Amino acid sequence: MIMMTASDWSSVAASWEAHSAGIEETSATVTEALLAAAAIAPGENVLELSAGTGHLATHLVELVGPDGSLVASDVAPEFVAVLERRLANAPTASVATIDAAAIAGPPAAHDAVVCRMGLMFVPEPVEALREIRRVLRPGGRLAATVWGTPDNNPWMVSVGFATMMTGLLNGPMPTEPGGPFSLGDPDELEKLAREAGFGDVSVEVVSYTRRYASADELFDMVRVLAPPIAAALANASPQQLAAARTTAADFITQYRCDDGSYDVPACALVLLAS
Repeated sequence: MIMMTASDWSSVAASWEAHSAGIEETSATVTEALLAAAAIAPGENVLELSAGTGHLATHLVELVGPDGSLVASDVAPEFVAVLERRLANAPTASVATIDAAAIAGPPAAHDAVVCRMGLMFVPEPVEALREIRRVLRPGGRLAATVWGTPDNNPWMVSVGFATMMTGLLNGPMPTEPGGPFSLGDPDELEKLAREAGFGDVSVEVVSYTRRYASADELFDMVRVLAPPIAAALANASPQQLAAARTTAADFITQYRCDDGSYDVPACALVLLAS
């Protein structure tokens, strides 16, 4: 089991904010699929979990309109601070510190719960799904994205693999509970949602490519976003860091384009449950 604390996530919040434009550009396909699944309507009350830097929240607050409301939340205090800055001028939005596995709110309070790339980091996902179901109104829905399997996400695996190969990172595999690929099996994800009490469940597989100007751009973005990798590489010697860069670049060499950029495969799952 992988346990990443609120403090762990807070440690990378500044890096997420600094790289937010690149993150949103490379994640646009998944964001569009999530918003399509959520189908947020004007006047709805929406809770966003794992809201991070608030990019998705800015879309959600527009969708609910002046008669709706959005609670944008994160478990990490530093991300909550980012959300407060980003949504300061959105009168229908509020910001909260919320753990997806223990939502301390009243039952049946929301028309929709949206979570982009957060559910897989909960070591007990069924517990989180039950909590989400508890705070949904009758007929309400959950729309969430998680990463697919490691073999379909070489853009992320390349940096993790390189960090391990240089001896900087040890520990549980990323497919274990709480890891980035822990919910990558579509059938298992559907099973967990049904176990949590959802009756109408669908899982869409979204395969796409992420473009990076260079192998270094990919490495520099991924290395600062995942807390374990960020911590490991922060303590690397110049030689170890250079070796990790080379290993990561070799891992994705087959995706190199003629102009030197990289189109690297990625895969996400979109869960819709009610």
